Amino acid sequence: MSTRLYPLFVKGNPQLRIFLPNFWMKLVKPKYPIQPNNVHFIVSMEMTKHDVKNYLEKIYNIPVVNVVTKVHTGEIRKEKLKGYLVKDEDYRMAFVTLV
Repeated sequence: MSTRLYPLFVKGNPQLRIFLPNFWMKLVKPKYPIQPNNVHFIVSMEMTKHDVKNYLEKIYNIPVVNVVTKVHTGEIRKEKLKGYLVKDEDYRMAFVTLV
């Protein structure tokens, strides 16, 4: 699922093409103690649990047992100097259980 545009195929000298996903994952330290086979990621909002599992299995060859995703809403806080409200961006957490 990529939105990148690639040049059209040209006959003759075949060119190496690498298709990279538009997704990103950031490994985070959990706030509470967890089992050693669990990992927490902050992922892009467009990723589903199937995308997370395929991403880890196909790119990094990591066997995944279960994936649970949860959307966290950004914090709403008052700006100190100006006085208006500011909302942080929403983000999606992925809780991955490994073998």
